[in-house]
Amino acid sequence: MHYRYVAVDIDGTLLDDHDRYDQVRLAKDICALRRQNVTFLIASGNSLDALQTQFGKLVNNFVAENGGRVVVAEHEIRGVAHRPETLAKLLDYIHCLPQPDLLSLSAASQTMIPQKFASVPVPYYPHHAYFKWLVEIREPVYNVNVNWYQRQLPLDQIQQIARTINWTFPEVNATYSGTYGIDILPHGVNKARGLRKFVQYTGGSMDQVVAVGDTSNDVEMVSAVGLGLAMRNATPDLQSAAAAVTIADNNHAGLLRAIEALFSL
Repeated sequence: MHYRYVAVDIDGTLLDDHDRYDQVRLAKDICALRRQNVTFLIASGNSLDALQTQFGKLVNNFVAENGGRVVVAEHEIRGVAHRPETLAKLLDYIHCLPQPDLLSLSAASQTMIPQKFASVPVPYYPHHAYFKWLVEIREPVYNVNVNWYQRQLPLDQIQQIARTINWTFPEVNATYSGTYGIDILPHGVNKARGLRKFVQYTGGSMDQVVAVGDTSNDVEMVSAVGLGLAMRNATPDLQSAAAAVTIADNNHAGLLRAIEALFSL
């Protein structure tokens, strides 16, 4: 199979546990892939704003918000937002959950955070604002992230919370997003669907894609492509869904090593 696309997750996949990666090595690999007519893209639960800020001119293809927003060569071709009434019900319901350490809403131009979390550092949100009432948010919201990074709830408990949200709200898709967090997306939104939109728009097919991830929100993606890889440090559900597991983990450049070996870079 001649692969035409490489789609990679960020947190726990490209980034190590200290949120670092070898920028020079990645740039070199992207250029080498381009010479083989292979398109490199980021498929992440992170907001489009955060991804574009983080990667600058190095990457211009994104499946952001777990597939809720899709960008091809800086041109947005897909955007699936929550309905306002759904957001209101979700925020009420979250009060019934174990108290999160941070709650954030990924909106069109910035991340919106409830005022009660104003003292929490948010270095991963380059543009953000605080709100007291939901009606203050006057732009589409694509993702609701609930995070227990300080309390460090057990993975089983977080995944059970996600299942309960999905049972309670059929109009959403809640999934474990890594780092003690849950992403709550509109129903039908996942990385696989976003990636399929990207591939179809650029004239390809899903069997021409290599996809790499590390956690539950990558399961649909690695299951739907020609070659789905799980990181050595991936959650058990993703390792079970993937065709193979990388030799090295995210702290030892496992992603770049796998890409370089597969494409003989």
